Amino acid sequence: MGIVLNRGRYYWVKRIPKRYRGLVVGATGQPVTQVRQALHTDSKVEALAKAAQVEAARLAEWEAIRLGDSESARKNYLIAKKLAEARGLSYKPIDDLAAGDIVDLVNRVLSLATGQSLREPAPVTQAVLGVAPEALPTLSEVLEEYYSLTRTRHLQKSEAQKHRWKLPRERAVRNFLEVTGRKDAKGDLIPVPVDQITRADALKFRKWWSARVEGGMKIESANKDFGHLAEIFGTWAELTETEISNPFVKLRLEGRDERGVPPFTRNWIATKILAPDALSGLNEEARDVFLMMINTGLRPSEITDAPLEDFETSSNIPFFRVAAHGRELKVAHTKREIPLLGVSLEAARRIVSRGGISRYRHKAGGWSASVNKYLSNNNLKESPLHVAYSLRHYVENALLAADVDDRVRADILGHKYNRPRYGDGGALEGRRMALERIAL
Repeated sequence: MGIVLNRGRYYWVKRIPKRYRGLVVGATGQPVTQVRQALHTDSKVEALAKAAQVEAARLAEWEAIRLGDSESARKNYLIAKKLAEARGLSYKPIDDLAAGDIVDLVNRVLSLATGQSLREPAPVTQAVLGVAPEALPTLSEVLEEYYSLTRTRHLQKSEAQKHRWKLPRERAVRNFLEVTGRKDAKGDLIPVPVDQITRADALKFRKWWSARVEGGMKIESANKDFGHLAEIFGTWAELTETEISNPFVKLRLEGRDERGVPPFTRNWIATKILAPDALSGLNEEARDVFLMMINTGLRPSEITDAPLEDFETSSNIPFFRVAAHGRELKVAHTKREIPLLGVSLEAARRIVSRGGISRYRHKAGGWSASVNKYLSNNNLKESPLHVAYSLRHYVENALLAADVDDRVRADILGHKYNRPRYGDGGALEGRRMALERIAL
């Protein structure tokens, strides 16, 4: 950006950046490589302030022109709004302009004129005169706008957590569009604005999920899709002040899944999982994360996402620290310190000797897939429904069977404790004594 003084008055002057070359035209209607605009002042201080505002507006305008070849009606409409705003105008559809204040319409036309001709690029003219038709986004575009509108919800999440949070929402949108989307002759989905999604479409999706549940899928999976779609649509409509009914409300399937994740029994862990060489074919990092769970009930991600300093294996009471460290904890009460004993302490010390978690760092899903496959292939599943996470349920059941106080159980497992908290619940020593009752 630069300002020049000419005959006692300042002008803003800028060379057109390469990415906008050919898009910015001059009074002759031909592309230019440099622009100049009067700032209507003889004060350098005032000229510098005005020049900054002019440059910001022009850059926004040029960027909108550059993006104006989008095939999306929604994006073109939003670009037109930005172009109008860059000129200090609110976007108004041409019908509203024609029926409104004639002075406003004339002033808009004059703002586009150089001499006796309209010299502005077509996208600018269309934006100022409200030619771009108002268009609502498609459901996929709503999802992207929803992500942008809810950014502050996820400031504490790590990149891996953000990715995992997005996956089920993207899956819900994808499932819905595959089931109800209109398709062209080639079988490709035809983009449809959300105001054309009907309650009948939503009920068709519910019927599709009902059939899948009858075929063995979990009710919870269906209801998650319905819940995500309703929340995405409702939040977007509210925060964009779009008056539109939410077709995804009240789709929930009644009933409950009888199949849950069962706990391992102590005997199975002791005689099968901890049998000599039972886990020898599992890579060492996956094995040690699995063994750390046995006497702690830790969630896999709490271990895989932890930095080396959270493994306090040399303390008087060795323990593992569950803390945020750049990631969002599931809920506030999951922050805790868990004593390490027996096979879990040995596994933690091996992890420390290797310099911490590396292969499965922020990849708890990959860890679960590897371990569950290993358990299946090596007959280490106590039943077809048992998974690696069954260790956490085992610890919970074992502590209950050992008559461990519910406050201490909650502190170990990171559960919500519904009664008032007084003191520290015995802290590490109390938790260590509780875990000694069940340690292997």
